[in-house]
Amino acid sequence: MTHRIPRLGAAYYPEQWPRERWPVDAKLMAEAGLSFVRMGEFAWARLEPRQGELDLDWLEAAVEILADAGLDVILGTPTAAPPAWLIERHPEILPMRADGRVQPFGNRRHYCPNRPPFRAATERIVAALADRFGRDDRVSAWQIDNELGGRCYCDACRDAFHGWLRERYGSLDVVNEVWGSVFWSQTYGDWSQISLPDGTPVGAGFARNAPNPGLALDFRRFSSDSLIGYLRLQASILRERCAPRQRITHNLMGFRFAEIDYDELAGELDVVSWDNYPLLDTSRRWSSPALAADAMRGLKDAPVWVLEQQVGPLGWEILRSPRRGETRLHTWQAVVHGAEKICYFRWRTARFGTEQHWHGIVEADGRVGRRYEEIRALAAEIELLGRALAGARPHAEVALVHDYDSRFALQVQPTNPALAYEETLQRHYEAVRALGTGVDVVSLRTDLSRYRAVVAPSLYVMDEAVAAALAAYVAGGGLLVLAPRAGVKDRCNAVPERPLPAWLDELAGLEVVDYVSVAEDDGAWIVCAGDDGFEGDLRGWYEELELRDAVPVAEYADGDFAGTTAVAARELGGGRVVYVAGAATRETLTALYRSLWHDWGLPVHDLPADVEAVPLRNDHRDLMFLLNHADEERFVELGADKVVLEPLGIALVPATEDVRV
Repeated sequence: MTHRIPRLGAAYYPEQWPRERWPVDAKLMAEAGLSFVRMGEFAWARLEPRQGELDLDWLEAAVEILADAGLDVILGTPTAAPPAWLIERHPEILPMRADGRVQPFGNRRHYCPNRPPFRAATERIVAALADRFGRDDRVSAWQIDNELGGRCYCDACRDAFHGWLRERYGSLDVVNEVWGSVFWSQTYGDWSQISLPDGTPVGAGFARNAPNPGLALDFRRFSSDSLIGYLRLQASILRERCAPRQRITHNLMGFRFAEIDYDELAGELDVVSWDNYPLLDTSRRWSSPALAADAMRGLKDAPVWVLEQQVGPLGWEILRSPRRGETRLHTWQAVVHGAEKICYFRWRTARFGTEQHWHGIVEADGRVGRRYEEIRALAAEIELLGRALAGARPHAEVALVHDYDSRFALQVQPTNPALAYEETLQRHYEAVRALGTGVDVVSLRTDLSRYRAVVAPSLYVMDEAVAAALAAYVAGGGLLVLAPRAGVKDRCNAVPERPLPAWLDELAGLEVVDYVSVAEDDGAWIVCAGDDGFEGDLRGWYEELELRDAVPVAEYADGDFAGTTAVAARELGGGRVVYVAGAATRETLTALYRSLWHDWGLPVHDLPADVEAVPLRNDHRDLMFLLNHADEERFVELGADKVVLEPLGIALVPATEDVRV
């Protein structure tokens, strides 16, 4: 994977503005240093005002105006917003919510991906667009739909779910066996008896209609597959009718989105794209967009596009404003984590509709202002510094494992808030990144042999094949870190008849014999069993371990398991397995990884908490890109390099001879 000089663009909605304004906008975009435009993804009602009556001329006129200004175009298929006439003809298209209510027309994503009339309408509009623009040199790529998501509970989805189960398991007898439907006399005698699981979010832990865990996990898989199948339908039309140089993508929603198996979805795309809105994380942690960027890059181990990048205040009902300078900072953060295209959302602030608060580069009244000038300056800076980064790529010696089966299963039975999948992975990610270590976020299908260390903190669902692959990695000289509740379920979300961590107990050299689940602010203190003074805190969940051939790394200083092992390690061949027996705080994990990295010969940097360091590598040398997320100046030492970072500032270390930031 190699970095090109990044390109900047904007999301544009010509159908929302007078035609005489289009040349003005195109000229302003070019003068600001933008080089591409994304458009069309919400324009179905303008493209097909009535069934079968297509009006694509206005879109071609917009493409021509933009191309004349030197901008290329990413066209969106408009299926995220089905028009009113389609809903009027086929009201069954509207999706059913988990509570049994039908989502009304008037927003977006108001469709069920399994309804034949909607799929037929999709085929018509996508084919029409592909026939018109599929060989057009001015169009460089296609974005399919927009931010796929949602789970539908309608009768069509129930029937499709039954078909999905037949294909997956072959017979109803197998379903009854793997789900353990003998429990509570839930044995099925006919496919039609299988209902969709209750979709009410888990509350205090005793939902009245709590579903069989196997059923609930499979429904999540099915819902994900339904949306991936709908994307595949559109991708097949585009591949059949469009020039191969027109790349196919879809705008994913980063690491935090938990409804679709993005690892599977990415296999349908030529390039992964995602939407980056750092302010939607109300904690304002710099690690959130960093983790999202690394997770999206890891889906194909290739450069990504950011098709929606925050450029100003945003929100629907409530407004959140970035600090002055954050647009520049967040843009560079995306770039150094692997983005080769950054598309700001949006070009012009909307005058009407739900997203009037979602500010663009240009004001709602069409005037240019501070945000426009900031983007123009940033485009010039990227052109300059981008030359120094050309050929560089993010460099990671550590992999963080992300498993969608485990993520979906923990949605069904969260167990304890301290074990929440997203927060658990983010705590480990933050702890590793706090040491200046580069991280790739990878699936279990990845070849792990190229990484010095692999962190797998939430392998809740496990099988023999994965355990064997992890054992081979360790035997080959790798460092593997496991965390609590590993190997608790099999692939059907049933508890294995094996000691915990199931299929990993021999590899880790230990057995979990007991555990404690308490409030998140309660827990146990642990201290290092060696000489380096390591100590820390486990909160909400901690386990009692019985060691086989593992040795203590840290012990419980108090709590129910005082005096026993809290962190254990086992040597295997040239590698090592470390098991953390509780939900450790970020500070505890940072101290643990610092100790592990020193032992393992991985570099450790002392960084201020609000400074991010991104290792890069090109054919000639290693680089470090620093980003200061604080409103105050920060001082950083990286070996012989001493860097002063201005508030919200950036730096490339070592600086090139011709570029200093």
